[in-house]
Amino acid sequence: MPRYKAVLAYDGSVFCGFALQKNKPSVLGALRDAFMRVGICGEILGASRTDKGVHATGQVISFESEYFHDKIHLLSLLNHKLYPHMRLRSLHEVEDDFHPRFCATWRAYRFLLSPQLPQPFLSSYVTYAQVGDVQRFQEALRIFEGRHDFSLFKKNGSFTTSSERVIFKMRHYMYNNLHVVYIQGNGFLRAQVRLMVGAALSVSQGELELKSLRDQLEQKAMHYRFPLSPHGLYLCGVGYSAKHLH
Repeated sequence: MPRYKAVLAYDGSVFCGFALQKNKPSVLGALRDAFMRVGICGEILGASRTDKGVHATGQVISFESEYFHDKIHLLSLLNHKLYPHMRLRSLHEVEDDFHPRFCATWRAYRFLLSPQLPQPFLSSYVTYAQVGDVQRFQEALRIFEGRHDFSLFKKNGSFTTSSERVIFKMRHYMYNNLHVVYIQGNGFLRAQVRLMVGAALSVSQGELELKSLRDQLEQKAMHYRFPLSPHGLYLCGVGYSAKHLH
């Protein structure tokens, strides 16, 4: 049976996260419902389990379907069923051994921070946050780069065998009067991105010392424990080896 890889965008504000939730709307639940309406009833796999309220422009999923061989028709058909909160951006046939989570080599997020209170129509898509000293903010972000145990930068409920992750890049730049933080790593724990960026903001505002941030990263002491709002956070990309690129 043909296996497909799809890049998915969704509005996370209407879901309680990617994973299935009992009696609550989830991205995976909405995907299953839409796919079943076109006769696709098999398992749908995802690359990353985004939290409640987190958006995606580059989530990756995979599924099997034996009924469709015209990818353009299948893409159009599914997008009509997924409208208005989700959209498949691309669709490609892949090898049977492709798994969007286990084959991924990196994942990336963008965090959009607004220095002004956003209009109500935008409040679910940016996070209102004040960046203090930009240089200190950028220095704090760079502290997270490399391989670390992020045990003190995760929310309860992170059921993983290890809290060690590698952060490849953490960059800050301005775009359309928004502060944008780009984070790329081999994987992330629950609320890890929101805790890291929140701690860096606290450093920029003079509320947290760089030494205290390093101490927390080295698990010496807990100084910062408040994750930022998920509203401005977007899963923007998932990377794969050349074998799985399309």
